[in-house]
Amino acid sequence: MDKALPATVMPATVIAEDLLPGDLIFQLRSGGEAEWVISRLFAGRDGAAINHVALYDGDGMVLEAVMPQVKKTSLDDFVSNSVLDNHGRPCVLICRLVSSYSALVPAALEFAEQQLSMPYDLHYSQNQDEHQKSWYCSELIVHAFRSANDGVFLFEETPMSFRDMETGELMPFWIDHYQAVGQKIPEELPGSHPALLSCSDKLISINILGSLPARNGQDVCSLEPGSTLA
Repeated sequence: MDKALPATVMPATVIAEDLLPGDLIFQLRSGGEAEWVISRLFAGRDGAAINHVALYDGDGMVLEAVMPQVKKTSLDDFVSNSVLDNHGRPCVLICRLVSSYSALVPAALEFAEQQLSMPYDLHYSQNQDEHQKSWYCSELIVHAFRSANDGVFLFEETPMSFRDMETGELMPFWIDHYQAVGQKIPEELPGSHPALLSCSDKLISINILGSLPARNGQDVCSLEPGSTLA
């Protein structure tokens, strides 16, 4: 008899059963301070803490902009970087374009594929067009569908914020980050965030595997990949 999987394991093959190419996979990605502060800026769909998003490419692979560059990642590896909720489920939300926009998927995937190996946009640069040379996670997806939609934004850009959503104060992490690179914080400039992208009315929720309220981001984002709150 096969051994049962531990309660903290959610095999990616189960997740893949619900996926179609072009689906957006939102995630509460575990890691260090950067993951934590990104999760503290905005709340996602139904208040979920979300700090990362990838585009499902089919055949168990996703396209994502993550340090150090845009890459193609196996679904197993992607899910393994999720925070696990206290039931051992990865904090992953799967969304799909509403059917009236599904024809844009092939061109959006083609655009994202063309960005492979482009560097991660560590400073969340603004005023760049779809031919720019670096991307952060939601930025890649917003511009992939913009390209597929003849240059018209399908997912509208939103004002950037680097303030804690509860206190309204600029977060010290971002103050230090932009001082170190000699740049002004791009507060209120057009951009995107995976949490806000998850709230788009152009998307429908297909599956929620595990979720946490955004206010708990400080607790969960300090965990190592594959850790659980239990």
